[in-house]
Amino acid sequence: MKQRISIKPTILKKSEAPIQRQCVAWLRIQHPSTRGQFFEVNNNPKNKIDGVRRKKMGMVAGVSDLMLLRKDLPPLCIEMKNAKGTQSTAQKEWQKVAESFGCVYVICRSLDEFKKIIEINLAGY
Repeated sequence: MKQRISIKPTILKKSEAPIQRQCVAWLRIQHPSTRGQFFEVNNNPKNKIDGVRRKKMGMVAGVSDLMLLRKDLPPLCIEMKNAKGTQSTAQKEWQKVAESFGCVYVICRSLDEFKKIIEINLAGY
């Protein structure tokens, strides 16, 4: 008997996607040295079949949208949200895991917030 895996596809909310695109574009222009260290975590399956496939390949629910890795600093996990967006239960659980391993976890709601977060991080906190 096949085991059923329940996956609810999640799509980056339309109001969050433009903010994330702006943030990524700004970072690439202002700090090109972060290429290869800054990346999106593609954790949003297109549909149930894609969700099952990705889960088998190691997808974990709740992982932050963006990450920045820097030498000699803890990883920076950035969860993008719109002005009214809230974390899901899985996102809250993953935040606890990430922070327990020493990662810095932030919720970002605008390009201005993103700029501040990045500048602080690149200055070494």
